Amino acid sequence: MRVGGGLLPRRGRWFHGGEMTVFRDLRAFGIPAAAMLLFLAAAAPALGAGEPPAFDNADVLQGLVREALERNPDLKSLEYMAEAKEKRILPAGALPDPMLSLSYSNVPVDDFSVNKADMTSRDIGFTQALPFPGKLPLKEEVARLDAVQASDRVASLRNLIRFRVRKAFFSLQENREVTRLTEKNKALLGVLLQVANSRYAVGKTPQQDLFKAQVEISRMEKMLIALRKQEVALAADLNTLRDRPVDTPIPAVSAPGQPVLAYGEEHLVEIAQAENPDLKREEDGIARNEAALRLARRQILPDFQIGAAYKRREPTDAGMSRPDFFSASVGISIPLWHGRKQDQEVQAAERDLSAGRSGYSGAVNAVRNRIRDITADLSAMRETLSLYDTGLLPQARESVSASRSAYEVGQVEFASVLMGQLSLYQQEIEREKTAQAFRIRASELELVVGKELFDAKGNGDGR
Repeated sequence: MRVGGGLLPRRGRWFHGGEMTVFRDLRAFGIPAAAMLLFLAAAAPALGAGEPPAFDNADVLQGLVREALERNPDLKSLEYMAEAKEKRILPAGALPDPMLSLSYSNVPVDDFSVNKADMTSRDIGFTQALPFPGKLPLKEEVARLDAVQASDRVASLRNLIRFRVRKAFFSLQENREVTRLTEKNKALLGVLLQVANSRYAVGKTPQQDLFKAQVEISRMEKMLIALRKQEVALAADLNTLRDRPVDTPIPAVSAPGQPVLAYGEEHLVEIAQAENPDLKREEDGIARNEAALRLARRQILPDFQIGAAYKRREPTDAGMSRPDFFSASVGISIPLWHGRKQDQEVQAAERDLSAGRSGYSGAVNAVRNRIRDITADLSAMRETLSLYDTGLLPQARESVSASRSAYEVGQVEFASVLMGQLSLYQQEIEREKTAQAFRIRASELELVVGKELFDAKGNGDGR
């Protein structure tokens, strides 16, 4: 019989993965030797001697972020859009194209002769529209600020991609570490099952103890299946962000250090107001709307149009030459319908400006609240991690060690040892999840602030 592909006890023998591994008959050594086997297994730090060497966490993470920023297709699309906005700055401030015209004037319709009537001529004309002084610079300024906002959007997406890569990376780290802990504890439960089987062989342990251990091993095998599936999805997310095939391997890395924040809350808000690309876009939007309002107010001023024409007259039928004509003109637009056009545009621009200023104020308050929320979370998580490292985990390990020793001499039941080991396993997992949540939350703080606050190893760099 095999339970969930795990270890199945038989008296004095063990099976794993369909291949039989024959252990020395435990009854020949007695229970203390089996317990020693358990202690040796528990002392092994990871039971993963065959695992590939881990790369440096900082190098891998930096490489993933750099590659995503270089290759992400959404970012490239937005960069091209920003470049297109830049190319529209100069055209916005250029004069309208002049008009060149060629025509025949005053041609008699009876015979369409060009040298019969005195006023018949061949004309060449030139006209140029001239906006009122100050309009073109304002149009160029509006276009320039549109381009600046497009650049802000690029910076915002870069900031978001950096966060998404780090979040996916730390989530993958959590998945791999939980997988490692689960495999380690599955192996430890297998050793516990060995001990229980040896005691059952001599009639000192009821058979239900074996079933309890088998159930927990099967449950961990089920968890490992889900964890491996999740690892595939997380790796695919990372590869999608850096525009790589979804099955591209992500190297295993060493555990990173915990980020250390070197800034206070108010300092973080100041940094955000100077660096956050979303806030900068709101600020640049206000400047753009101010320029648009100045332009709207100037639109009521008249535009001009200048022109010149040269009229060439052909000699008469009798051979008499006739002088050519030259003419020039100046036109001016009359804002006759300004109540329905220019005045309404001014009011619309005023509303846009008010909306932009209110939006910026709200965005600053939202950033301030998020910074406060994140820093409070980081403080709480740091205290929780300290509690795990200095209290909960050492105490749980001592409790498990004591229960194993007591079980060796028959002072406690197998269920007590099993539950203690499972409790330790659960706390190790919770500690790892808290550690990775801490790193993700720290990366979110960088997203909100708009600046890298920690170096690649997680230390506050004070920049």
